[in-house]
Amino acid sequence: MHPFRKAIIDGVEPGEFKKLFSEEVEFWAPMLTKPLHGRDFAVTLLTNAGHILGKAIYTREVKDIKQTLLFWHGMVDGYTLEAVTVLTDDDDTGLIKQVRVLMRSWPFVTLFVDKMKERLYDLIPEDYWNLQPMDANAKPRVLSPIKLNDLPVADDLALHSPIFSKTLEGKEWVIKGLDAVHKIQAPSSYTSIIASPDMKIEVFDTDIDGNPAEGIWVSKINKYGEVYDLTVYLRPYPAVTVLRNKAKEANDKDPEQRERFESYWVI
Repeated sequence: MHPFRKAIIDGVEPGEFKKLFSEEVEFWAPMLTKPLHGRDFAVTLLTNAGHILGKAIYTREVKDIKQTLLFWHGMVDGYTLEAVTVLTDDDDTGLIKQVRVLMRSWPFVTLFVDKMKERLYDLIPEDYWNLQPMDANAKPRVLSPIKLNDLPVADDLALHSPIFSKTLEGKEWVIKGLDAVHKIQAPSSYTSIIASPDMKIEVFDTDIDGNPAEGIWVSKINKYGEVYDLTVYLRPYPAVTVLRNKAKEANDKDPEQRERFESYWVI
């Protein structure tokens, strides 16, 4: 068990919790488009998130050669918010040098972000909460993917989307939902893949309408080697909002799809 997870479970005091982080730890919060630096910011963000969501309930811990992924959920206004905390430790000191947090799904994350903004807006500059300006002369990011062969999908495939408020079921409709997203989101550049016979976890970088984003796919695999359950986490919230709004706008142009997905965009 990673010391970070143990500290959350044990409910250690902020002063002790702070000792887990390097002095200039880089913290990519799910609602911000730029990282914050330093132990004080890390503890402040995590403490306030804990006040809003309650104590994290951890469901899975996995790691690759460079980072640990902690899957967990909390509650906001009676709704379950799911998240992944990605921790990178310093090889020399063993202290946490980077934290990245990805969440789903958008309607519930919106509730969380609004509450965090109420608590921290005076502490964190406004531009951190917004999409960053795009340089018209900048060249597109070069995303260099690593990728395993795609797995077949089961007919009863279920999608737990980062933008839908409920699970989308059935291979045909899941594929339509993913196609709508991929028309807005750039191809994924996979930075880590953790695979076992019954699960594949993929960490990836992407762009959403030109805005940098990071995501995690979790594919559950049945005994036939087919993906039957797919969960997707994304950050940061302002970019995910663009994805959600553009996907809804495109979806609503098709009367059949507008009716089918009408209740998926809201709580």
